[in-house]
Amino acid sequence: MAKFKDLKRRDKILFVVKIFIVILGSFVVSFGNVAFLVPLDINAGGLSGIGIIIRYFSPAEYKTIAYNIFVAIASVVLWFLGRIFIGKEFAYKTLVATIAFPVANALFTLVPGISDGINWIGNLLATAANGPTAGNYLLAGLFGGVFVGFGVAITFVGGGSTGGVDVLTFLMDKYLHIKESAASFIVDGLIVLTGIFALVPRENEMLISCLAGIISAFVTALLIEFIYIGSQSSYQADIISEKWEEISRFAQDELERGATIIEAKGGYQGDKRIVLRVVMDRTQYEIFKRKVAEIDDKAFITYTQTSATFGEGFKNHYNIYKNKKTNKK
Repeated sequence: MAKFKDLKRRDKILFVVKIFIVILGSFVVSFGNVAFLVPLDINAGGLSGIGIIIRYFSPAEYKTIAYNIFVAIASVVLWFLGRIFIGKEFAYKTLVATIAFPVANALFTLVPGISDGINWIGNLLATAANGPTAGNYLLAGLFGGVFVGFGVAITFVGGGSTGGVDVLTFLMDKYLHIKESAASFIVDGLIVLTGIFALVPRENEMLISCLAGIISAFVTALLIEFIYIGSQSSYQADIISEKWEEISRFAQDELERGATIIEAKGGYQGDKRIVLRVVMDRTQYEIFKRKVAEIDDKAFITYTQTSATFGEGFKNHYNIYKNKKTNKK
């Protein structure tokens, strides 16, 4: 990859913006954990979940320090594991978050003034309505999940990764051939189960916080799906209709989307047909469906959701990392 000083001005601006987005995402993830999950010992998995377990068993005066030290050390150790066993590309993507996340934790928990405001939120959640009640745990878990999910999603948008236990999921995918989604579920599930077996026998009320952690993890996954995965998606429609020309004009004139005409042949009788292919973003999906139904309610259509679409009218192919060489093992 070219050095920063050798990049064009546009490359430099885009690079800096992406770095800023990753740092912002890391701070949002930290805020969700420190303000909502940690005060009520809500274990939603990840490094923070393990940190919460360690924090629980630490002396009262050292709880905050123990949490911060563990997260910082574990982040660095896992980053080096990723660098050794996964490669430079993964290490590069996770480096910023590996530094920013522990720094944000320290800022939110140790710096006077800032930490006071964060502690106020946690204390309010813990004591409201003569709490902590099941409702307190539920609210903290929901809002914690929202902030963590939003932070992780915008980190992905910035082209980075949150690192942490993600390293373990990548290693499981690489060496055990377990899909990353399944590996992530296994790792976080084991962390939550560890919290249940370690904490509940000592304090029965901890079962509520562990259950709130499961809800929080679910909300986090939904936010990532909605913000990151959803923002990438578009729809491809393949239409067989006698009125394909009218549908094509609508797509081009009203939706400003191009249409591809494909000459096809029926498999049963060998009839020649036209297949019209239109790609649109998700905001145009329902509009297109309704209009096609108005034009030809007998049209045969298949809709396919894509994970990403590049080209005119969609995402730009331009990528500042396009010259980077990837070492294949």
